[in-house]
Formats: sequence, C-alpha cells, structure tokens
Amino acid sequence: MSARWHVGCDHCGAGAWIGPGPEDRGAWCEACQAGVVLPRDAAPGRARCQRCGGPLATESLRSEELWGEIQHLAAVLDAWRGDPGPLASLLPVRPRFITDLTPPEPAEEDDHATRAALATLARGAFGDARARLEEAVERLAQPSLAEWAWSQVLERGESQTARLARGVLEARRGDFEGARDDLERAGDGFEARWDRAALMVLEAVAGTPGLPDPGVLARARAAAGEIAPYWSNPTVGRLLWSLLIERAGARAARGDAARAACADERVLRAAEREIEFHTFWDRALVVHGYAALGMTSDAARAGAALALELAAALAGEPCLRGVAARPIAAALEAALAAVRAGDPAAARSALEPLLQRQDLARYRMPCGHCGAGSIGIDKVEDEPEPAPAPALQHPKATP
Repeated sequence: MSARWHVGCDHCGAGAWIGPGPEDRGAWCEACQAGVVLPRDAAPGRARCQRCGGPLATESLRSEELWGEIQHLAAVLDAWRGDPGPLASLLPVRPRFITDLTPPEPAEEDDHATRAALATLARGAFGDARARLEEAVERLAQPSLAEWAWSQVLERGESQTARLARGVLEARRGDFEGARDDLERAGDGFEARWDRAALMVLEAVAGTPGLPDPGVLARARAAAGEIAPYWSNPTVGRLLWSLLIERAGARAARGDAARAACADERVLRAAEREIEFHTFWDRALVVHGYAALGMTSDAARAGAALALELAAALAGEPCLRGVAARPIAAALEAALAAVRAGDPAAARSALEPLLQRQDLARYRMPCGHCGAGSIGIDKVEDEPEPAPAPALQHPKATP
C-alpha cells in the first residue's frame, strides 16, 4: 500500500489530497495552492501545472523543507562570520569505530537462565542482563570492564563478534597493535571493514605531522569498500578531516599555533580535497572546521560558496511564487543579494524575520486563499486496499 497526504489550510479549509487514489492520482501546485487530478499511472515528479508551468507535488511538499534549509543557511552565514557554534549543532556525530551490539541468538545448548538473560538483553535492559551476560557491560559505558569481558568470551572460544568488539575498545584507548590483531580476525562485515580502514587513518594521522601518505588513504578506502554519500555514513575523507581539525585545535590549545599554523593550513586545504562527497553535510563540515580554527579566509571562501548555493535554491522554490508568500520571498531575495555582495551579516539579518515565523516552524506556508491561515499537510492515510475481484459464478445446473 502507498500513503497519500491531505494538504489543507488551518483556517479556511482549502486543500486537496495528493498521492495515489482508487482511480487517479492527486497532485498539488505549491505556487498556485491548488489541487490537480492526474491519471493513476502518471509518473511522479514529472507532472507540471497547466496554469503556471511549475512542478506539481505528487508525493510530498517541497515547502516542508523550507524551514530546515533556512536554518542551514543561517548557520553557514554564522560560520562565515566567525561563529561556528550554530553549524556545529547541526553537524552529525559519526562514530570513528563501529561495533555490532546486536544481542546474540540463543544456542541450542543454552539453559533457561541464559535464554532469559539474552531475551532481557534484546529488550534493552542491560543492567538486568549484566549479572548473567558479561558482554552487556559495553553498553553501560564501562570500556575497561567491557574489554575484560570480551577477553573472557574469547578465552572460551573464537568469536568474530568478540574480536570486533574488543578491537574497537582497544582502538579507542590507543592500543593500535592490539586493535589491528583483533580487527583482522573480525570477519568481513561492514563494521569490521570500516574499523580496519578507520584504524589505518587514525594511525597515519598520529604518525605524521602532515597529511597521511596517499597510499595509506587509498588502502583505507579499499578496506572500507564502497560507501554511499548518506549524511551519517563514515568515510575516510570525513574521518581524516575531523582528525586533522582536532589535531590543529590541540596544537593551538598547547600554544603551538604560531609554529604550526601555516603547516596546518596547508594540510587542511589538501585534506579538503580528500572528502569524497559534495553534499551539504560535507561542505558544512569544511566550513565549520575552518571557522573553528579561526582560518577566516578559508571559512569565507568555503562559506560563501555554500551560502550562495543554498540561498539561490531557496529563492527559487515554487512555494514562494504565490502572493501570500511574497514577504518570505522578499527576505530570501535580500539574503541572496547580500551573499552575492559578500556581506554575510546583511544576509543573516535578512533571514532573522523568517526564523521567527511560526508557520514556517510548523512546516507550513501562508494560505493564499484566505490570507489568515497557514497551509500544509494535515492528514496522512494509507491507500485503501483494492476491492477483491468478484468470485466467478458457476451457472446453475438445469434441473
């Protein structure tokens, strides 16, 4: 079954359904704020409004992303101006080492008490399971005890899960040799492959004052395997950047900034090119890093390019073409003009009224029908199951 959504005004009730219906497909023009009926087999994403020529929403509203994108732009502008804090609050925290904490399945020889403990662990009651399952301590934020417990597991027999878990714990406390030995015997699952790659990068950064050898990075990428650009995925480039930013920050905190600043700046500019993807999250990671280190020219270079792309995309959103959205459109046009002029402070000021709007914060737009309410998705329902075909009727026998 597919879902469909109702777009409606919270004041006048104007609206329509979008998504698949029993015989047709509902669509919504965000510029005209009008419903459109399409054939059931219409290709989502390709339909255009016959009235204004704009794209039709057939599965979700683009305007629902407006609030988040405005916040992204504001945070980038703040970092461009020298304040990395707002952008830091948006960036994902990616684990350096990944372990597999899936509770093990009971073995045939397990007694009732062990099976009960495993069931307790699967429910997330780690404290209750701890008394009978030593492996649970890893989830109780006691790494030394957890490492000991996994060692006890390995004394009873070889286990890739235990190798992976102990290797991660060793790597986190800096025992690279022990971690490497365990992770090499942790199998070929995603977690083990990534952890071996991450260990290579961590050792390389720890062992050289500059950028790690390209061969090391190539081997790390080969070990990790193909990784999609999804925002939360760890990658060699993302990890390398984060480690180098930390190292430069630590040098500055020790008072080594004057001696190491030039070297760090050269290394970071090179590391920027090692980031595999060009998503907002990757570019924001770079802007934040430069701003956090006070590398103002680089923060401005990277921040201005990203802000320009975000502001231009926002100003072109179809939902801003209607009369009711003119104040929002005007603010975004002013922000775009300021970005183009190289004035992040003016651009940030232009966004401030939008960040105070409650309709945008609720993922809604001002209603052009009544001028008093806001319009957005207010109902979601599953597509009804098609009616069963009538049963074949056998002709009655003639008496």
